[in-house]
Amino acid sequence: MTIIAFISQKGGVGKSTLAQALATEAKKKKLSILLADCDSQQSTSLEWSKIKGKIPCQVFNQVKDIWPYTKQYELIIIDAPARTSQGTLEIAKRADLIIQPTGASRADLIPAVKEFHALKKAGIPTKKLLFVPMRLSNQTEAQLIQEYLKKTGYNCSPFYVMEKASYKQIQNEGKTIMEVSYKNLRKRVQELVKSLLPKAVDIKRYR
Repeated sequence: MTIIAFISQKGGVGKSTLAQALATEAKKKKLSILLADCDSQQSTSLEWSKIKGKIPCQVFNQVKDIWPYTKQYELIIIDAPARTSQGTLEIAKRADLIIQPTGASRADLIPAVKEFHALKKAGIPTKKLLFVPMRLSNQTEAQLIQEYLKKTGYNCSPFYVMEKASYKQIQNEGKTIMEVSYKNLRKRVQELVKSLLPKAVDIKRYR
């Protein structure tokens, strides 16, 4: 059983977007999955699952209520609250991979790095921590953010997601960004999402 968690310091950075895309990819691979929505106020992933269908999703008011389900599923994907809490550390301790999406602005990057610093200080291995650049404006911005994040000492995905109106439109239809009609945009997201599953398996195998 594998646990992949998406965390963030703030909303709007693409946490739920990636969690939903990964859940869809895992479902295609015939894995038994649970998408755990830990933000009962927004319930973003739960509402999406109602439209999407076929993706089991449940809201959890307390993180501890997730763990009894670990014996029932091959993969649990946690869409954590868009804020730091004691639950964030509890999730990080149990997860095989902790993914933090971040934008390229200073307001996104500094809090994101501080969040990983806090988890590292609390004893979370850095090999479990992964940044994913999201909602970028252009290729230059993508290169700069990847260079910056690599200097922090944490893993950074070589894949990233651009800010595109077509991604928003497809999500409004209850689909994931992997289902966008434009081939190049779809390919980039597919490469990113498909890279996340083996990362979690490898971390679990060798830790």
